[in-house]
Amino acid sequence: MLIRTVQGLLATGLLAVAGVSHAGMATITGSLDTTDPQWNVCGSSLATGCYYDFYEFTVTLNGAYNFNAFYPGDTSIDENLDGIIEIYQGSFDPTQPGVNAIGFDDDGPGGSNTSQILGLGLTAGTTYIYVQSSFSDVATSFGQPTGPYEMTIDGPGDINVGNGTDVPAPGMLFLLVSGLFGLGLL
Repeated sequence: MLIRTVQGLLATGLLAVAGVSHAGMATITGSLDTTDPQWNVCGSSLATGCYYDFYEFTVTLNGAYNFNAFYPGDTSIDENLDGIIEIYQGSFDPTQPGVNAIGFDDDGPGGSNTSQILGLGLTAGTTYIYVQSSFSDVATSFGQPTGPYEMTIDGPGDINVGNGTDVPAPGMLFLLVSGLFGLGLL
């Protein structure tokens, strides 16, 4: 019953699983939607009113880390999310997109349905913020302003993904399951 309930919550979007972390690699999945906050993307006068999600993370070892985003969807590239990724050090303020930005990429090696930052030097214990953004608030010939994304971060140390816009607060699953048990739903 517990498994079916948690699966149902995942399917309905009431429970979000933001990232899976392994030694030297973390995967973050999510989706940009029209209900997400909007901002003007750093480094682009064209990218205004873009939807975004963000995730805090730390690393356990100093070194060069790679960020590879893929925007799955239809086989036609213009039907996928046209995404942009940015990495911030210390803090992220969407009203000041140039402050603390240390990495940026629009189109990766796969075109507008990928983004990539390679060899970004990170320091152990420092808080970083990964921002996944759309390129525009309207559809373009390069893609859509909304849709799913998959980000893989890899490097020499563990990557610990924390809170963000699509991430439940620590202990949220425990509280959710405890609440369901208390209501007699488990």
